Parts: sequence; structure tokens; C-alpha cells
Amino acid sequence: MARKNAPNAGDARADLLSRAAHNAEGGAQCRSDPLADAKAARAVVEAAHEHSAELSRRGLPHSYGEAALQLAQQIEEHLQALPAAAVTARGRSPEMAELLADAASTALAVRSAVLRVARGPDGRRVARDFGLGEPFSARQPAHVLRALSRILEALERHREVRVDLGVQGEDVQTLQDLLRDLGKLPGAGGPASDEQAQLYEAQGALRVFFDLFAAKASLALAGDPDERSRLLSLIPRTDDRRHLRREPTRASG
Repeated sequence: MARKNAPNAGDARADLLSRAAHNAEGGAQCRSDPLADAKAARAVVEAAHEHSAELSRRGLPHSYGEAALQLAQQIEEHLQALPAAAVTARGRSPEMAELLADAASTALAVRSAVLRVARGPDGRRVARDFGLGEPFSARQPAHVLRALSRILEALERHREVRVDLGVQGEDVQTLQDLLRDLGKLPGAGGPASDEQAQLYEAQGALRVFFDLFAAKASLALAGDPDERSRLLSLIPRTDDRRHLRREPTRASG
């Protein structure tokens, strides 16, 4: 695709964030270490600079590298701020901590089960309705509360998925009880746009940059497999939990 004007770093960053948000709408959940991603960004951007002419010609100008470095710095800043949340967690009583752990475990179990049955053309939409792709931290009451709410709403909306999951009336009652009890915990009604959510957003955008870099470098260096392998090895591996990729015959896109 021909470029009219090379975007600046701000435009590039906005594009990466937009792409990451679109991925999240598909229920994408990338499991990778955010600090490892942030540190790898510097090496990946340096490698992109070495092949800047070819990558820019293929639609990845240097401004995307600048945006990636900004996102990496943002990730590190959010990680430094997270210990404050850990201090709050340590102030919970054993009963409160047990309730939060039970609720988080239940939400994760349902979300994992949804990944196994919500496939096909509507799979992404269904997974999104169940909360897949949204920030989730088992230590954040607001995150767990939102996850339980999404699950209960989706179980009513997608009766066929409920049947496939084998959800019984007592399971729904358990979810409702957890939702009610969890709502009484301090912090459960807090805003979702906390450090964890902002970290999730920045990391998702950085992973988009990695994907664009990998895709374009793979084609640009098709004739140099050694250099191509070197560049791709700079990107931290991730356990991509996007449910559609579980289908063995479907290529990722």
C-alpha cells in the first residue's frame, strides 16, 4: 500500500492503540511478560532501524519505532505504580482475600471453558460478550466483579453456549452469590481504568508493533533466512489465547 505522508510518532501510537483495541474486541488474550516486552522493544526498534528503508517501503516507517519506545516506557511506568495496589491487597482480611480468590478462580474457569466452545464465525463476538479481551487481574476486585457480570449477562444472551458449557442452575447461583458478596469488598466499585488496565492497553499496542514488524520483516527478508530468524528471535514469545487460533485449519490473521 502506498503511503501519502509518513505518520508522526503520535499518529503511529494512535494507530497501534486502535489496532490493539480491535484485537481485544476479538477476544484476544496475549500472555506475555510486560517487562520483557518493554525491554525487547529497544532491540526490536534498533533492528528495524537497520532495515529502515525496506520496512518503511513496506509500510512501517521509523515513527512506529518511536511510538513503540514510548509504549515501552509507559509499560515500565505502570509496572512501577502497581506495587501500590499490592499494598492495598495485603491490607485485606483472610476472609476477603479468600472470597476474591474464589471469585477470580471461578471467573477464569468459565472464561477458559468459553474459549473451548465459542468458535466459528461468531466466536469472537461471543468471547467478547463473555469478557474475553478485557483487562483482568485476579488481585483487582473491580476486574473480577466486571468479569462475573460479563459472564452472567452473556450466559443469558447466548443460551447455546450455556448449553455447550454445561452450566446448571446452581452454577448460575454461585456466580450470582460471588457477584453479590464481592460487590461489598473495598475497591470493588472502583474505576476500571486503573494502572492494570492502562498497562494492558499499552502492552497490547506494543504487541501490535511486534506483529507488524514480524510480518513485514518476514517478507522483506524472505531471501535471507538467517537475518530473518535473528530479527524474529528478538520478539518475546507469547501464549496467544485468541480462541480462533485453536482451529487447526484456520490461518491467523
